[in-house]
Amino acid sequence: MAQVADFQRYVLPFIANAPLPAVDDAVVDACVDFCTRTRVLRTIMAPVALVPGPGEYELDAPDGDNVIVSVTSCWLPQGKVFSKTRRELDDQFPNGWANLETSDTRSVWGFHCRLPGFLRLVPKLSVKVSRAMTLEVAYAPSRTATEVDDVLFQLYAEVIAAGALSRLHKHPDAIYADPSRVAAYTEEFEQAIASCGDDSAHGFAYQPMRTGRDEFQ
Repeated sequence: MAQVADFQRYVLPFIANAPLPAVDDAVVDACVDFCTRTRVLRTIMAPVALVPGPGEYELDAPDGDNVIVSVTSCWLPQGKVFSKTRRELDDQFPNGWANLETSDTRSVWGFHCRLPGFLRLVPKLSVKVSRAMTLEVAYAPSRTATEVDDVLFQLYAEVIAAGALSRLHKHPDAIYADPSRVAAYTEEFEQAIASCGDDSAHGFAYQPMRTGRDEFQ
């Protein structure tokens, strides 16, 4: 894990006399925003047992001071099931879906997350099925974090710094803030989010250049 204070050397040279607590808060806010929007931090959770009951599962965040921001994939024994909106659920089940039950995972139509970190299968299971649900989740540091995943520092330190500087220079009436610099730092941060949004989905492995004839070798 990287300390939030480790980012200070990328921020302090570009803003004079900013108090360190304000810098650290801006860094954390930038990390949260970056991770929530790019979903660059992901993990596949250990298989979860499906049990009868209320039907909603509260998911534990990965180790560290983190929170789940979204469920990106859900697999049941028969394969992948997909996220559904409230409108999709209402259209599919006009007579109501909250209390629908099934004893067969093959009848599960999808899942819905009313809040980050809470997942409901529709229909819900009426029987216990051990180690039946595997999830991939995206997560971010909490607002109170003092350390963050190393990858945010090793790969995205300058990006996070730009996001922090954008926030610091917006502070009203602060002696260290220069509102004329907000636009540049905001644009740098936003462009980085746009270009980094697919990093996790694409992966970080080296992909060799293909010649078109490789498959015949």
